This record gives sequence, C-alpha cells and structure tokens, in this order.
Amino acid sequence: MAVDVHRVDAFAESVERFSARAGPLVGTLARSHPVPASGLRPLSFLACAAILLAIIAFNGYAIEQLRAGDARVLGRENGPLENTQLVLMVPALALFWFAWLRGLGAVRVAGALLAMIGTIAFTREINFNGLTGGIAWFDWLVAHGLRDGLLAFFGLATVLYLFLQRRFFWGLLRLGLRWQAWPCVAFVLLFATANLYLNDLSGSTGHFWEELVETNGYFLFALAAWQHSKLIGDP
Repeated sequence: MAVDVHRVDAFAESVERFSARAGPLVGTLARSHPVPASGLRPLSFLACAAILLAIIAFNGYAIEQLRAGDARVLGRENGPLENTQLVLMVPALALFWFAWLRGLGAVRVAGALLAMIGTIAFTREINFNGLTGGIAWFDWLVAHGLRDGLLAFFGLATVLYLFLQRRFFWGLLRLGLRWQAWPCVAFVLLFATANLYLNDLSGSTGHFWEELVETNGYFLFALAAWQHSKLIGDP
C-alpha cells in the first residue's frame, strides 16, 4: 500500500506542534517514532533485488578481470574501483541529507550522522594529489595535510553533533536494530575488513581485493541510504 504523502506531512506538523506544547521529554519520544509505511511494496522488493543482482554482476565482472590479469588496472589509484566508489557516494550522501532535511526525530538525526560519516569516507577516497597543479594555494594546502585536516574537522563535527543530539540515543539504537538496517551494518563490516585486514596484503592482487571489498561496502551504503530515506514517508 502506497504512502499518503499529505497524510504523513500533516502528521509531521501535528507532531511538531504537540512537541512544542508537551515539553522536551515527551516531544523527543513523539518525534522518535515516524509513521511507518504499512503493507507489502512489490516495487521496493524488485528494486532491492535489482540492486543486489547489479552488485553480484559487478563482482563477477571484477573477478573475471582479475583472472585475466587486470588486477593492477582495476585496483590502481583513480582506477575503475575507486571511481565507482566515488560515484556510489554521491546518491548516498544526497539521500542521507534529504532524510536529515525531511525526517523527524531519530530518523532525522540518523540521516545527518550517516551523511557526515559518508562525507568522511568520500573525503578519504578523493585523490587530492590528482587535483593539484593549477592553483598555488590549493597545492600548498594539499602538500600540508589538507586531507587530514578535513578528516579531523568532519570527525569532530560528527562527534559534536552526536553529543548535542544524545537525547535520541535510544531512538538511533532502535533504528540500528531494525532488520532493514542490515546494509549499513554490512557496510561497516566490509569497510573494517578492507582497512584492518586486506590493507596489509601486498602486491597488486592484495590491493585489488581491498578496493573490491570497499566498493561492495559503498554499494551497500548507497542501498542503506535509499532504505533510510523511505522512513520519512515521502518516496
């Protein structure tokens, strides 16, 4: 059954009015429970299946290229795998920021936090050295730790935002324990595996596997962003 957007928007407005009258505690609890969509969504199921098939096909293609001896080409800096990661992060970040703008309570806070985490990952994947050579002051910043500075800034901003929104902790935990959150959990596991284990492998083949596992993680991160954006009730 499709979501009635006008009904959801009216509910959101009533929640905000109720929250303002009821005080911070009751208002926080009210905003932490958005209206869920009810009923089976065949189109959503088909879309998820199509995305998972695309992931399987992508991995099959990459492994075939590995067998053909193209591991160095696929896994090199600014190669096909790294570029795919950057492309996947664009819609993921857009969807998480969209959830932050349109969501309520824990859904809104989770969207902002995941957008910040995605921004950190996106910044980490950008090859700043490949962007140098045109502007003197930018080249100077890159040479003096521009990437590390941006990572530190976004990391501190994420921690600060989480502290300021700590009243939503239990709502965030409930969202994370929903079965629909599995792509986000899988992203964390794959990203940790790539950077804590595969990063130590030597040679072009080792770097290929590291980048391939990371790419799969970004696929799932984009899927998690799509799943999370549906929680605001406005497909």
